[in-house]
Amino acid sequence: MELVIKNIQSPGDIKLFTELAKRLGLTTAKLSMEEKEDIGFALAIEKGRKSGYVSEETIMKTLHKIQGEK
Repeated sequence: MELVIKNIQSPGDIKLFTELAKRLGLTTAKLSMEEKEDIGFALAIEKGRKSGYVSEETIMKTLHKIQGEK
């Protein structure tokens, strides 16, 4: 099983995407902000394990990307 996360802003696009996923036999789930942050922290931790160090700036950029901010 694989997981794909896509941040969609438009309610119309969300409906279209979920309808397409349903037709393809895929499942979708809406994540809370807390769940998005948890994923960001997990990604930062995993990256840190590989590189040895992750700066606070990198962690914050990852969290902002997850929240849809640039």
